[in-house]
Amino acid sequence: MTQKITVADDLLKELERIGVDTVFGIISIHNIPFYDSLQRHGGFRLVTGRHEGAVVNMADAYSRISGKLGVALTSTGTGAGNAAGAIIESWNGGAPLLHITGTVASSYIGTGRGYIHDCKDQLGMLKSVSKEAYRVRRSEEAPTTFQRAIAEALNPPAGPVSVEVPIDFQASLINPSTVVPSAPAPVVPPDSELTSAVEKMLRAKRPVIWAGSGAMFSDSSAEVIQLMEALDAAVITTQSGRGIVPETDSRCLGHFATFPALQDFVAKADLLISIGVRFRGNETSNWSIKTPSEHIGIDADPSAINRNFPHSLGIVGDAKRILPPLLRLLRAKDPRPKLDYREEVAGLHRALRKEVRDTMGPWEGILDAIQEFMPEDAILVRDVTVPATTWGSRLITRRSPRTTLHASAGGIGQGLPMAIGAQIAAPSKKVVLLAGDGGLLVNIGELAAARQENTPIVTILFDDAGYGVLRNIQNAHYEGKTIGVDLQSPDFVAVARAFGFGSERVRSVPEFRNTFARAVKSGEPWMVVVDSNSIGPMKKIFAGPDGGAALYKPH
Repeated sequence: MTQKITVADDLLKELERIGVDTVFGIISIHNIPFYDSLQRHGGFRLVTGRHEGAVVNMADAYSRISGKLGVALTSTGTGAGNAAGAIIESWNGGAPLLHITGTVASSYIGTGRGYIHDCKDQLGMLKSVSKEAYRVRRSEEAPTTFQRAIAEALNPPAGPVSVEVPIDFQASLINPSTVVPSAPAPVVPPDSELTSAVEKMLRAKRPVIWAGSGAMFSDSSAEVIQLMEALDAAVITTQSGRGIVPETDSRCLGHFATFPALQDFVAKADLLISIGVRFRGNETSNWSIKTPSEHIGIDADPSAINRNFPHSLGIVGDAKRILPPLLRLLRAKDPRPKLDYREEVAGLHRALRKEVRDTMGPWEGILDAIQEFMPEDAILVRDVTVPATTWGSRLITRRSPRTTLHASAGGIGQGLPMAIGAQIAAPSKKVVLLAGDGGLLVNIGELAAARQENTPIVTILFDDAGYGVLRNIQNAHYEGKTIGVDLQSPDFVAVARAFGFGSERVRSVPEFRNTFARAVKSGEPWMVVVDSNSIGPMKKIFAGPDGGAALYKPH
């Protein structure tokens, strides 16, 4: 007779089947059976955060860096609500994530009787922020619900999927699943359907490749590089896609698509090849870029074709499977090198970087020190702060994919937990976080999680005692009047040391160089607190995204 297992045990069986070995979570009275199962089962690393949103951020970053399914385990009601903001970030980032949450006992769902941790419509809330959300409605259907949720999270376009399990079902004994899940067979277009794309590529004299997170998640960096080389194409990357092509290559223009010089260059292109690109508003000056009439789009998401820019040809599928036959057909035609175009692209590569450097003033020395002492394969995590927004997301060179993380949805405070998740995903690599004082304080408690998990992240904290981006916007658009942006900073060095971090405050570029070099070499968690006011203002003050003046003033 088949031995029965609990619903919680069945979840771990499904996670084990697909190679998951790490779970991020916070224990609660409404998920204790899952924790009991984790303890009995063994074999999983359990990472305990201090806030449900941070737990989801950790699992999200873990997925983006490792390529595995991220798993977050939270409580119901307020706990699930706390997770919602981070799930929005995960949905924007597009990495596969499974969020498991408890919910009230099945007989009390929707009654509004005030059962502890009750929520008016938790499933509706989760559906609104996730790629999809499911509820286990009978304990016996838990196995197929878990399988369905995992497949939904992993299938492109990947994203966060939530499953709520009533507390009275979690320890229920059920028969192990006898359903064997099968992944859909990947579809690769026949050569005859790729011929048109190859002909467009051969005719192009000024081809541009735009590579995004879809290319990264499909692990098609090598194929994108080969396409660049075969066509002598210029390559633009999204912020998430940085490192798909080494930014040391003069053909890689990088993450500069909002810059007028690059927009003019794209307007003069005769072919755009976009690979896994969402074309976000803040990366395209709210879609004001003029793209060429010949636009080949390669994307696993059918809805991406013609969503933000017109395509003359859309190829739906995983880039890892689409690009090899395209390359084979292209090479058979032996495309001619474009030496003059290659030199033009190299000149633009240099000019774009010089344009940013010319705005930095004293901060150029900080950048150079980071470049000098941070290992080439380090993972760079950027919270939303002025240095990260202006130069950290463009000039700190990325040479390989899955070495860059940022808040795709634009929320502050997620950098620290994302750095922890990244370090757990890649324990042999150095993780460097750029954060501001306002953002760090959102999730300051996760310093305890970083120390407890022995994650030797190095945080560069830019302390300007305020929400610097918003202060600059107000100064630029409201005649210097500011409100709600000035913050009382604690003694961050004392705070960091209290959590077991090494820490020092630096007030000059030489002090930063010495301290940052020591922090990187230490192998311990460190926080280098940069006194931004002592370093001084940038030569050109960042005053918010393009079009701000039209948005912020009465109109």
